[in-house]
Amino acid sequence: MLPTSKTAVQAITVLLIVLGMMLLPSLSFAHDMTDIARDRMAAGGFLNVMWTGAEHMLSGYDHLLFLLGVMFFLTRLRDIFLFVTAFTLGHTVTLIFATFAGISANHYLIDAVIAVTVAYKGFENLDGFKRWFGFNAPNLLAMVFIFGLIHGFGLSARLQAVTLADDPDLLGKILIFNLGVEVGQIIALMIMAVAIRSWQQVKAWPQISKACNTALVIAGFGLLIFQMDGYFDERQQRSAPAFEVFTDIDQVMGRLVPAADSAARTEVADLEIRVLNRNNQQVEFLRTDGQGWFAFSGDSTATYQLTATDTLGRTVQTEVVMGAAAQGHVHEEGIHIPFYLYIALLMLLSAIPARRLAMKQA
Repeated sequence: MLPTSKTAVQAITVLLIVLGMMLLPSLSFAHDMTDIARDRMAAGGFLNVMWTGAEHMLSGYDHLLFLLGVMFFLTRLRDIFLFVTAFTLGHTVTLIFATFAGISANHYLIDAVIAVTVAYKGFENLDGFKRWFGFNAPNLLAMVFIFGLIHGFGLSARLQAVTLADDPDLLGKILIFNLGVEVGQIIALMIMAVAIRSWQQVKAWPQISKACNTALVIAGFGLLIFQMDGYFDERQQRSAPAFEVFTDIDQVMGRLVPAADSAARTEVADLEIRVLNRNNQQVEFLRTDGQGWFAFSGDSTATYQLTATDTLGRTVQTEVVMGAAAQGHVHEEGIHIPFYLYIALLMLLSAIPARRLAMKQA
């Protein structure tokens, strides 16, 4: 291997390590919906909903790792368009259908399956099927479409976490959210294309490609372990329904989350919630919708106690203190730079040493 080739492999290895170190502290909150995202979805508005979808894609490291794997050996614009269209159609179908129908599953399990798709793509890029099993990999275009269906289920689970099932604008919000997802996907693909195309000009590209796709396999299995650990930890900690409540001055939106050992949402659907105003001891009653969601307006100076009993007779309570803006607004007081912007910047900057090496080798 030429010295410049060694330098190239070392450079890309350092980049992978840096990216990995940046992703590790983000695993606990990346790809999740923040309070401010819930505020945007509740407020509605074309730009609010679209930006929420774009941000979700840009912060979805598992979606982006899979797309990176798809992009590795696509050099023609026609091929990129074809495969990206297949992925888009797949996740659009399940995003719209699952969200509108209220079909969901434990988000840890969904993300665990998505992690498997990341490992699969890295393994396929390494020609693992031929080398290990002696046969060619399944049709790539068909697999990308199928994996798009799976990724769409993950998008739907997150969207359902910030929308009410009986929202009269639900279908419109789903479509606009999906448009935002596509905008975020196009931005991510453009950045990936610049970085990959630059490194493809380097003579050490075969070694770099092998290193990156090996890292994809490792990342996929790492994410799988992480998600399964979260799933089992959640099951151990939550043996009864729980309130998940978001407040903003005098507005409350929340849901009853089923117990971890429950496979259906029927235990929290159409339940009565007792709302006690601790300031004046007045009581009112609400009902959850088919997915356990509820909302009400309250006194901005009051404290409320919410009480509900699920279909199995388990009672759960929580206290809601009004008058404070949603926590997601705190970031507006200072500069907040999402972690995915750092990763995008690193990928773009990596094109500089790649082009210099290509020029030296020319």
